[in-house]
Amino acid sequence: MINRPATRGYPFDLLRLPGVQTLVNWRYARLILQLPLLLLALLAVYDGFTGSPLAGRNVATVSVWVHYRGMTALVLALFGNLFCAGCPLLLTRGASRWLRRVLPQLSWPRFLRNKYLTLGLTVEFLFCYEAFALWSSPWLTAWLIIGYFAAALLTDSLFPVGTFCRYVCPLGNFNFALSGASPTIIQARDTRVCASCTGKYCVNGRETTAEGTLDLTGLQTLPMLQTAPVAVEASQGTFPGCETRLYVPTITGNQDCTLCLNCVRACPHDNVALVVRNPLRQALTDRPRPDLALLLTLLAWAGVLNAFAMTPSYFLLAQWLSGVLHTRNAPLLLALILLGGLGTGTGLSLLVTHLGRTSLRQTAPLLVPLALALWGGHYLYHFLLGASTLWPAMAHALMRLGIPLLSPAAPTIPRADQTFWLQLVLCEAALGGTVWATIQRFKTITDLSTTGSRRTPNGGPSLVLALFYTALSIWIFAQPMQARIGLLT
Repeated sequence: MINRPATRGYPFDLLRLPGVQTLVNWRYARLILQLPLLLLALLAVYDGFTGSPLAGRNVATVSVWVHYRGMTALVLALFGNLFCAGCPLLLTRGASRWLRRVLPQLSWPRFLRNKYLTLGLTVEFLFCYEAFALWSSPWLTAWLIIGYFAAALLTDSLFPVGTFCRYVCPLGNFNFALSGASPTIIQARDTRVCASCTGKYCVNGRETTAEGTLDLTGLQTLPMLQTAPVAVEASQGTFPGCETRLYVPTITGNQDCTLCLNCVRACPHDNVALVVRNPLRQALTDRPRPDLALLLTLLAWAGVLNAFAMTPSYFLLAQWLSGVLHTRNAPLLLALILLGGLGTGTGLSLLVTHLGRTSLRQTAPLLVPLALALWGGHYLYHFLLGASTLWPAMAHALMRLGIPLLSPAAPTIPRADQTFWLQLVLCEAALGGTVWATIQRFKTITDLSTTGSRRTPNGGPSLVLALFYTALSIWIFAQPMQARIGLLT
């Protein structure tokens, strides 16, 4: 009989639901998510190059900038990083394995083993998104999809598998960061089993035969562990480990976890759980590395700028700046607004750390719930108002391929004022949770500090920043969103 394992205070394991563990252990389980997204990506590329130039009638722009972004925000808030789990880019791994035989194998540079490259690529993407109006160009969106596939193929052909996901992909790292406020996390069911497991199969993978279990690093062949009272999985075969090199018993957050569940299949002791947790857990306890803290901060303020860029105030700001600088160079003005906005937001965060006698590593996790509410509210606005656009666009593209598809009746589309109330609820809920997490976090820090110390951290400035961020988000959502033709038009 198996004792109920310890899961660090999170009692509900989703893998214990009927049929879920069996599905996860099936070697093609991930393909169920990946194949539909791959087919959609192929159709988007085809329609992007050959279909309607109107963004609202093309699969490329509608699927990427309306539905994919909206569903990503929704899934992150309600479940976790499911879109990385179903990422179709990973289907290039078959081709990369072949290319690895003919291409030189390189180590990822040590100075890039952080999030600074991803941070730079994120800023570049935000600039290109506005400068080239990617949301309105099916042709450029199709090229962007191809570029993503090519980058994943090339990176994982030259460097160790998982390098692209962990150190390069801006979209994946966006999901990693905001999944800090997701309600699920990978955990060990019993850390005692992990302590006795010398193979670390959740990281290294395993190849199991009748003779024993081979660590896929090729360093050792070990017999199957028989650590009681945990049952041992007797399945045989090859099971890859975590591609981003996460060791299950040390996981405290969702950063770098693609939710591929390789660790579940690789563990021969059935000791990996997908547990439901408090979405504010990381805001309460996380202390990320400096590069991660900076990435979290940048994404929080990038969400402000991305939503602000659709409001009349943004265009008024651009026109004012154009008059001050006596230039109508749109890329220059955009760069100044983008860098100025990110710099101002980051400066405010650093000011808060100074006034609160703390560090960005302490305050950055507190912005994640607020950032998810802002990004989610913005993306859901487009998703809800554009819900009826994907099916007709797909039907038209498939018809040109000789595949007839019936167009259903158009669904009822909510009004903009109705979506505002949803955005308001998201922001207020995130604010309430963040205020509670901030109070609890700084109370714990104060309790651990020396009583009466002049350097005792103060959570007051963080609370003010949370209120300001929420007020700014609501002010942006309250403005009318408008179509963007050009920065100065």
